[in-house]
Order: sequence, then C-alpha cells, then structure tokens
Amino acid sequence: MMIKIWNKVVNQKTMILCIGIWVILGISNAYTQSDSETIKLSDDVEVKKLANGNWLHTTYHDIDGYENYPANGLIIIDSEDAIMIDLPWTNEQAGLLFDWVVEKQNANIKKVVPMHSHIDCAGGLAEAHRRKAESYALDKTFEILKANNEPVPQNWFTDKLSLVCGNISVELAYLGPGHTIDNIVAYIPDRNVLFGGCMVKSVNARNLGNTTEADIERWPDTLKKVKDTYHEIKIVVPGHGQPGGKELIDHTIDLCLSN
Repeated sequence: MMIKIWNKVVNQKTMILCIGIWVILGISNAYTQSDSETIKLSDDVEVKKLANGNWLHTTYHDIDGYENYPANGLIIIDSEDAIMIDLPWTNEQAGLLFDWVVEKQNANIKKVVPMHSHIDCAGGLAEAHRRKAESYALDKTFEILKANNEPVPQNWFTDKLSLVCGNISVELAYLGPGHTIDNIVAYIPDRNVLFGGCMVKSVNARNLGNTTEADIERWPDTLKKVKDTYHEIKIVVPGHGQPGGKELIDHTIDLCLSN
C-alpha cells in the first residue's frame, strides 16, 4: 500500500516537473522566434523584424560627445507600400533604407513621419523628399523645423491623423508634451505595435536623456494618456534602445517622477 502511494506521489511530481519544463521551453521558444536576426545594411544602418510587416530600423551617429549613438524608427510594409516612422540621422542613411525596401522587400516608401523636430527623427527628410515620399508631421514640428531653416514636412496635423499603408492603418496622435513639446506617438492596431519615439525610454535607461526641451512635469500625464488610449499594446518601441512591452511606459513615468 505504501509503495503504491509513494509511486503516485513520484508520478505527480514528475508530471508537475514536466509541465514546468514545457512552459519554460514554450516561453523560451516564443522569445526566440520574436528575437529575429539583425540585418546590417552598413556600419551605421541596420534593420530587424518586429512583427509581420513591421521592421525596426536603427541608425548610429556621433552627437554631443557620444560616438555611434543609436536611434530607432519603424518601417511598415504591406504589399508594395511602405511608411517610415522617424527618419534616420542623415540623408545617406535614409537612402540606404529606401534602397533596402525596394531591393529586398519589393516595396516603396511612399510616406514618412518625423515624430518630432530633432535630427534623430527628421535628419533624412530631404532625401525622403528627393525619393518622392510624402511627409507628415505635427504642426508644431513643422513650425520648429521652419524656424530652424531645416527641411519641413509637406503635410501637418494638429491632434490626430490616420495614414494608410496598403491595408494597414497607422494612427498618429499628439497626446501632450514630454521629451519635447511636439513629440507624437504612432500606433499600428493590426500588430498592436506602439512607436513611442523619444518620449518612451528603454528599460535599461537610467535617466531621461536629453531634457533641454522637455516638459518633465507634464511628461508622466502624457504617458498615462498613451496607456489609456491604446489598451491592446503588445510591443513598445522607444526612440533609443531595445523594444519591449508596456513596462517601458511605466519605467519612463518612474524616471520622470524621480527626476
């Protein structure tokens, strides 16, 4: 009788252990599948698949004493159409990304969106215009770029704008100031991907970075509006550093409150 009970206990423990291992392996495999290979287009330009039709582009540039400082953007592709969210630092980098979309994805970048006026968002705008892409930005971004004698977007909006890429919609919204007075967010509902740009920090960030034009007092409220507006977020892409989930937004709020 005791042997039967002991065998039953052992079998139950074995089953629990096997289930635990299966769950861990399942999580590990899911992470591995989402952690796609980085494709280097040059020493300072690379792309990486985030989700179907959604590519992260990361470009590097020397700025303010930092060598090879990375900045992120998105390329959204559906069929033969593509949209670039945030342009790279330079026109040369923008050209490489435009060429890659044509040569490797059989599509054309027809629309570009600088998320605010800084060089890591709008640096390649002139090249985008040369490639006949239409540009869209917040009215505040247009005004700042114009005042600084920089290339300006061809179209602008005040609060919200929805762009179409093939059959995919891209929602642009200004929910308030944060990193700058003109920072916007981009949301792709079909993939539950939010591009927060420089308003959202990566989980490894230990400070808010460049705050020369920031509204730190109102920044947390803007991020709370982002969470309240987009409930189904699965992937959050910061302006710099590694993508993650909603925890990036919470982490940025904490950085603001502890600043």
